[in-house]
Amino acid sequence: MKAVILIGGLDILRPLTLSLPQPLIEFCNKTLLMHQLEALKAAGVNDVVLCVHEKNLPKSWNDVITKYEMDLGLRMQCSIEKSSLGTAGPLKLAESLITNDGSSQEPFFVLNGDVLCSFPLRDMLHVHVQHKGCGTVMTTWNDEPSKYGVVVGNDKSGRIEHFVNRPETFVSNLINAGLYIFDPSIFSRLPSAGEKASMNEVLSQLATEENLYHFESKGYWVKMTDVRTFLSAVGPQLEMTRLLHGADLAPHSGAPVPPTTMIVGNVLIDQTAVIGDDCKLGPDVVIGPKCVLGNGVRLESTTVMSGVQVDAHAVIHDSVIGWNSHVGSWAWVTSSVLAEDVAVKLGTLLNGVTVLPHKELSVSVGSRGSSFDATVLTWIDSHAGFALTALPPASMMSRGRLGGRYGAVPPAASPAAAQQAAALPTLGISPR
Repeated sequence: MKAVILIGGLDILRPLTLSLPQPLIEFCNKTLLMHQLEALKAAGVNDVVLCVHEKNLPKSWNDVITKYEMDLGLRMQCSIEKSSLGTAGPLKLAESLITNDGSSQEPFFVLNGDVLCSFPLRDMLHVHVQHKGCGTVMTTWNDEPSKYGVVVGNDKSGRIEHFVNRPETFVSNLINAGLYIFDPSIFSRLPSAGEKASMNEVLSQLATEENLYHFESKGYWVKMTDVRTFLSAVGPQLEMTRLLHGADLAPHSGAPVPPTTMIVGNVLIDQTAVIGDDCKLGPDVVIGPKCVLGNGVRLESTTVMSGVQVDAHAVIHDSVIGWNSHVGSWAWVTSSVLAEDVAVKLGTLLNGVTVLPHKELSVSVGSRGSSFDATVLTWIDSHAGFALTALPPASMMSRGRLGGRYGAVPPAASPAAAQQAAALPTLGISPR
């Protein structure tokens, strides 16, 4: 069976895409493209066509595709757009690759390249074969349907009665999830090769013809529009990993975890990473290849890309740390995105900031209206689950990076944590 992946703009996940195109960004230690390819292979696909604009191709693209072909045992071909063809025009351009020059009448999958989900592709294919329509759309329930194409379907037959793109008034909570199965007859409904075409217009036409059905997925789904959506998808992805392949998560797999380091919830650690003592990791943490974590490091709801170094007693929460970046000792990073090769110096605080590649930060930075004292300390007391039991170096205190009022236990910590911290040895970050 064949599949098509429509790869649109490759720079949505800025600033990460300043270093790599979106399909090659690592998500839970696999590229976004690899997640889709593995799901397609598991569904019985053996031939994949990648539709991509020539201006978006990185120099390493052909090498990556060749490696993925070998690793997965898939045949992979690229259909290159010379000019933008919209969301459905690339399908017509790739018609000969998809249909083997018209000799194949088999249905084929179509995936938007910016979508990740639980990929119930075999179930979706079963539904498509049963109803014998021209197309099947995967749908999912969404609380903000006005941002997407909305579907009104017949509950008994599964046929789509109406398809409305970004409705201004409420129509339904079922949205187009960006995964499709089409029969080759779809090509007769598309304009000539090289002309622009809108997928939404094609779907509306099929719905009018009563030839479009939907398959509602109950699993998780995310459209990668920015780094926020990237981070929001990590938790569901790790939970799915726990249910299906629990042995792949720490401490069962990956780099050795010292006995004094605590794993909380779902944590994925590459086997080449190095983890220090007295750390607290999780939940929803991903640590990439060749990362080095010092003693007493605290990570929560954070993805750390390959080659990152996090020094002792640093705290990182709700953030993405880009490739080969360096977070210094006692640095606190919350709700931030660091691109490739960023250096955060000793004791620097970052709150709600985005940092471009190859930058160095030695002065604390916060988003407009933020307060480091209120934001960071409140988070530590309410969510981090630890008491600070090792003092920052006196040089940091005198420079004012952490503020003169910080003591052995931050003022926002609970009285119980303060009593416990007073009785503990100097371990850096210790569980309450």
